[in-house]
Amino acid sequence: MYVRIILAGIALWFSVSAFMIFAIGLTLWLLKKFSPLRKVDGASWARLTAIGLLLPPSSGIPLAIAGLTSAILCPSTAFRNYHLCVHSVRHLCGHAATTSVWRSQFVLWGALTWFGLTGATMVLLMRRRRYFKRIEPSPKLRQAIARANLPANLTVWETDGDVPAGLIGVFSPSIFVSRELVQRLPVKALTVVLRHEYAHFARRDHWLRFLLLATALIFTPVPFVVWLQKEWRDASEKAADNFAASDERAASLLSQAFEVIQGVWVPKSAEQLKRRVEMVKNRESLNTSESLFGAVAVVCGLAFCAFIVLSPSIWLTLHCFAEALILR
Repeated sequence: MYVRIILAGIALWFSVSAFMIFAIGLTLWLLKKFSPLRKVDGASWARLTAIGLLLPPSSGIPLAIAGLTSAILCPSTAFRNYHLCVHSVRHLCGHAATTSVWRSQFVLWGALTWFGLTGATMVLLMRRRRYFKRIEPSPKLRQAIARANLPANLTVWETDGDVPAGLIGVFSPSIFVSRELVQRLPVKALTVVLRHEYAHFARRDHWLRFLLLATALIFTPVPFVVWLQKEWRDASEKAADNFAASDERAASLLSQAFEVIQGVWVPKSAEQLKRRVEMVKNRESLNTSESLFGAVAVVCGLAFCAFIVLSPSIWLTLHCFAEALILR
């Protein structure tokens, strides 16, 4: 019985969270297209998109618990078997007919199967770090490390892989730089590249990347989920660019690194890198009012979602869905 309740809670949480993610994603998409929020980018936009993906699943937990509790404590479920629905408010009942019960069970086992697939995918992605061949930094890279003033707990490695540079790992993150990039860039440009990767570390992007990837995998079928994760990834890169390009000289060196990366590794993303170069060279001051406007919009959208979920018709739909899952 307890296992069935836990499985029912997972299915309820998935359903409620998916609805709220869709509503928040739609809100941010409309604001990005048709409001002053379209000018917000970098750290502010990364923060909003991260909230849009992580806050709904967190808020879905108490709602799922409340739905399960209402079904367990309902007097109609005292005999722990299926019964006709006694609620007079119009709603989508999950146990009033054999067909409704079958559909509820299909949603349950479909959600559990999807969780199993996404969990396996996350394990494979987490193991990717082991495939990097880590090489001790060359004297040239060591000079750049010394100039970058990196913290002692952030190690730097050279690799012979196809990716120019990056921050990998969650619990013990480290920076890797490809040997070819080390050979092609001067020490000062390498220093700015390391500062860019350190910005991801300082912003805790390695943690957010893991959480957002897990959330995006779980809720991939939900509209706007992939868009939110992509927007966060692009905005976090721009935020790291702004951190590394602290002055005009650093911006010029970062642009030089982008041009090398564009010519050797990612020619298909030339237009995107070109835009990043232009943004670095023409850094704009942050408009805090626009950022605050976006945060308020997200919170209001989430409150509106909670209001809809707690309306009698939607709440009784969740209640009867929980009954169909926990009764025998």
